[in-house]
Amino acid sequence: MAQEKNIHPQDRRQYKRLEHIFPVEFRFLDTSGSPVSEWYQAFTQDISRGGICLIVNHLQFGDCKYLTDKDILVSLHINIPLGADAVKASARLSWFKTTRTEPALQYALGVTYEKIDAAGNERILKYVNARKFLKALAITFTLFLSAALVWAGFYNAKLRYANEKLLMSLSENISHQRMLRQGSESIKSQIEEMEFLLSQSERKTEILERRLLEVSQDDRETIARLKGTIDLFKKYQDKIRQDLSGLVAKKVKVDGDVTVKTQEVFLLEKKILDKLYRWLLAHQNNNTGLVASFEGDKDITDWGFTYDQALAVMAFTKAGDLDNARNILEFYRRAPKDASGGFANAYYASTGEISEFVSHAGPNIWLGLAVLQYSHQTGDVRYMGLARDIAQWLETIKDNEGGLKGGKAFSWYSTEHNLDAYAFYSLMNELTKEDVYKKRASETLAWLNKNAYSKVATPAVKRGKGDATIATDTYAWSITAVGPQTLKDSGMDPDAIMDFALTQCSVSVEYKKPEGSLVNVKGFDFAKHQNLARGGVISCEWTAQMILAFKIMAGYHQGLGNEEKALYYSRLGDEYTSELSKMIVSSPSPVGQGDFCLPYASHEFADTGHGWRTPKGSRTGSVAATAYTVLAIDGFNPLRFNK
Repeated sequence: MAQEKNIHPQDRRQYKRLEHIFPVEFRFLDTSGSPVSEWYQAFTQDISRGGICLIVNHLQFGDCKYLTDKDILVSLHINIPLGADAVKASARLSWFKTTRTEPALQYALGVTYEKIDAAGNERILKYVNARKFLKALAITFTLFLSAALVWAGFYNAKLRYANEKLLMSLSENISHQRMLRQGSESIKSQIEEMEFLLSQSERKTEILERRLLEVSQDDRETIARLKGTIDLFKKYQDKIRQDLSGLVAKKVKVDGDVTVKTQEVFLLEKKILDKLYRWLLAHQNNNTGLVASFEGDKDITDWGFTYDQALAVMAFTKAGDLDNARNILEFYRRAPKDASGGFANAYYASTGEISEFVSHAGPNIWLGLAVLQYSHQTGDVRYMGLARDIAQWLETIKDNEGGLKGGKAFSWYSTEHNLDAYAFYSLMNELTKEDVYKKRASETLAWLNKNAYSKVATPAVKRGKGDATIATDTYAWSITAVGPQTLKDSGMDPDAIMDFALTQCSVSVEYKKPEGSLVNVKGFDFAKHQNLARGGVISCEWTAQMILAFKIMAGYHQGLGNEEKALYYSRLGDEYTSELSKMIVSSPSPVGQGDFCLPYASHEFADTGHGWRTPKGSRTGSVAATAYTVLAIDGFNPLRFNK
């Protein structure tokens, strides 16, 4: 088997060297197209328009005969990194050779396509060419960027190029990490299957050995036959044990590679998180302590939204920048309130004057949550009076069922605000041990169960009382605020809630970066986009909320011992983190130059479906999107105390 079969030099020259490998599943088919072997895991070595070269580390002994069968066909599932679906093809084996004998046999198989979807083949070749010319493209991009931004000077162009390289490196490493994990899981499946075959064979051997003892010594023919069969079974078992030993060693190696790659991803994420965090710091006003919520939209350039300030307090507190957190909380100690007695939705960051004369329940509650997170993490209770004042103001907008209206001047109810309230009351009780807050939390949960959650057929979360509109954040915050177990105890299925958000609110869009480049991104819309004429729009903040919800669901199932589900949600968190990283941009403003930020959404001035539009302008940065991403990637839940 060490010699090559049917090798034609002109055919071998067709192949292009591929620096990064694809995982491929394949199995042998007979002339009628029926499978005659199990599925095997292989990886590409070379690739061309007409076929591929595969490296496979193990073939079952009985399947080796197909390597020399000129009529055998091969069914292929070619997995392109970051591709949604595998490219399926049928091929004929052109040649093979043994590339390694120790510690286990390794084969190289050259296969020629007989049937492959043209679009799928183009996807493969485009990826190959993109990888081959990556360095050249990066250089071209740098030259273009430098020319376009000559007014900003060479230094700024260099910073932006370094940022793009950092983001590209993260994307590549996450892709490689995913591939390695898939390889590890494939090996694990092979090990489990071989262990099963070994146990079955050993059981049959035991049966035969018992029969042998029962056979008369005079029946030499039966004895000889049984001994021969037993001997064959034992040789088969020895072969399986040998193969198992090789697979176990291989899995140890792959798992080690996964660990190394995971560490690399972690370090890259930390670098990116540091740059995102520095952007938040750069936008804090030294006079008021408020962080300007947006850059790029001239109409709201100096606005500091209260919700955004709450997120900034949490980000600063988590990072240990307590002075910056206190600067914001000190502002709200003396901040003017509107006529209802609540804090305004927004203030001018430079002066501290009210910029939006409306007090909604949600921003006030989030300010209270920020106080509680700060107090819990630092032990500093000087701002607890602020949280109690907010709790008292909430009493003025509470109905007889325990539900909170949108504000003192409003009659509508928001599920989001009441989810916030449940979290706020729960944390107030946890921190103060006062039963009144435990009672309020219980009342709010009862209101949610009655007015927000539908337990009939599809488990949907209503946007508000009597309002069945889909709002993606209510799905994410059901997990982060209420929690999977409490939802389950209330008759809701947390897995179904996540599945609904995935199927109804996840979108893929083309995002145009500030420098003009286009990138395809998958994330979460503000609503069920099919219900809106505008098409899909990604909310960076709400995508970060879903990432955090995936992480919580992974931990929940891990605690239940459901490894498969835990891995599923962990993968979703990694996938959407990778996708969201595509929308990270270098700050377009002089204030944040060289640091990273995220836009509020993928499209400017788009209808969210909830009564407001995304900011104007294509060169925007958002505190809400950036801060929530910082919290989510770190696994920090703003609606619960973090261990």
